[in-house]
Amino acid sequence: MSLDIVCNFRKCRRSLTSQAWVTTCSHAFCVEHGKREFKRNTENSLTCPACGSELRDKFDVIQADLKPSETFKSIVLAGLKPDTIMDVAMRAMSFWSYQIEQETLYHESVAKHSKEKLECLEEVNNINTQKLKAELETCKRKITALQTEFNKKKKHAEELAAMLEDKTRKLHKLTYQLDLHKRKDIRAKDFEDDGSKRERCLDISEIVANRVPRPSEQFVFKPMKDREESNRILCSPKTPAFDFRNKSSHNASFQFRPVQF
Repeated sequence: MSLDIVCNFRKCRRSLTSQAWVTTCSHAFCVEHGKREFKRNTENSLTCPACGSELRDKFDVIQADLKPSETFKSIVLAGLKPDTIMDVAMRAMSFWSYQIEQETLYHESVAKHSKEKLECLEEVNNINTQKLKAELETCKRKITALQTEFNKKKKHAEELAAMLEDKTRKLHKLTYQLDLHKRKDIRAKDFEDDGSKRERCLDISEIVANRVPRPSEQFVFKPMKDREESNRILCSPKTPAFDFRNKSSHNASFQFRPVQF
């Protein structure tokens, strides 16, 4: 497993594989942030963006090639004494160990922060779980109470429905009886009306009879027994025995002809 150093800029954390800006304070930066941060000013003084150290010397900041060629590897330390080579190698190993240590500390810090955040989230989760359990128990009790109330209301509704059905039957019965009484009353009233009509007719007939004048003497048919008197009356031209004129109340074609003796 190959280990790569990363950019020590706080918000970058980019892996460095080909080139990097390195400092004597054992920090490394990517090309982009190195060019932006290590522009030398008029005083030829720089500041490390990771630790804030001043970088005054010319070789305090260099741009290193992380993948040197074989020729560079063969001549970079050529001619140097072994103690110098060992010192350079030790310094290079110290740079790597510091980077690994910083990376380890960073990951430990991230892990610690994540652990604290996880513990906080677990605590919040436990609190929420307890709240949800309490709410669930409350809802269960409410559901049980509502179910009991529903059963009571249902039973009461069934009783009311039975009472309504009974009242409806009684109402139909009373309505039928009322109709019968109404029919009887109508018949009795019609009978009373007929009796009153008869009484009124009798009263009217009595009134009419009282108002029509009665003849003082009853008509009595008295035939003439004396033949001579009857002939005298019949033969007299001035006193005819019968009136042959047509009456308006009789039929015009009818004529009365007396019997000749």
